[in-house]
Amino acid sequence: MPRLSCTQHRCGQRALFSMANVIQLTLLLICCDGMNTETSPSPQSDPVITTQKAVSKGQNQVIIEELAILTPQKVELLCNLIDIPNNPPNITGYWTKDGQEIENSEESVIRNNEQYILKRTFSIEAGNLGNYSCNFRENEAQVTFVLDVPAIKDTRNKPVVSYIGDSVVLECKLKLKHTPNTWNWYKANNTEKVLINVTANPQNYKIVINGSDTKLTVLNLTEEDSGKYICSAEFDIKPRESYVNLKVLSYTEPLKPFIAIVVEVIVLVTLILLWEKCNKPQQDNSSAGENDVCSEQTSKLTRDESNGVNNTARQRKLQP
Repeated sequence: MPRLSCTQHRCGQRALFSMANVIQLTLLLICCDGMNTETSPSPQSDPVITTQKAVSKGQNQVIIEELAILTPQKVELLCNLIDIPNNPPNITGYWTKDGQEIENSEESVIRNNEQYILKRTFSIEAGNLGNYSCNFRENEAQVTFVLDVPAIKDTRNKPVVSYIGDSVVLECKLKLKHTPNTWNWYKANNTEKVLINVTANPQNYKIVINGSDTKLTVLNLTEEDSGKYICSAEFDIKPRESYVNLKVLSYTEPLKPFIAIVVEVIVLVTLILLWEKCNKPQQDNSSAGENDVCSEQTSKLTRDESNGVNNTARQRKLQP
């Protein structure tokens, strides 16, 4: 009986020990699970800063620098002014945007190694694009930085002309070798523009994108295809757009000027013939009238002559 009691005691201890282990294991799992759900924030990378530098010499030099902006970023603009007469110890510099002075941008620039350096960092978003200029109050030297998305080459002033049933290729190309995220084509519809969906209209349109340029092929032309086509280079900061005008003609269209000339000639000849026909009887009547007048004058002269002869004969008879 004592041995049985001891065994029961040991079994109770083991049971309690097992339960304690289970509780510890459960708590450990809960803690581990809580640790796994916590995420530490990833360190933020510093924003990209683009630096553009320009050197201005003399008092009247004006420099223009173009800087293509593809994404929102910080831009550091730096102006280095040299060759200033008298080399004062400091001069006053300030910044303007699109001709308007930027508030609190004026500062005193100290001479350093015979040069004056004025710099400022700007945060450029879509609404901040424009012309930034550094100016100095003591002289007329100026440097203008043109911050904008890459420009598209100028399109032709005259429209592209094609004919019904033909195909035509419209092209847009960036001035500089920059690659946009993509290109989109639109067709202007009054005040709106409609995206050209090649997938939905494969029988009418075909688009080819090759980096900095794109081509739109319009197939099976109709007169309804005439109008303005807009190409859009899509960049992160904002799109750049240009347009091409298309005019679709029928094959009889080139003949219209010739037909108009022929019609004018026919009308002119008809008018001339009618005029001659209307004036011919009047000419005949006038000719007959002239003949009558001539006859009367001839008979009158004949009578006068006969009267003169008779008078002469009478005078001779009266003379003794």
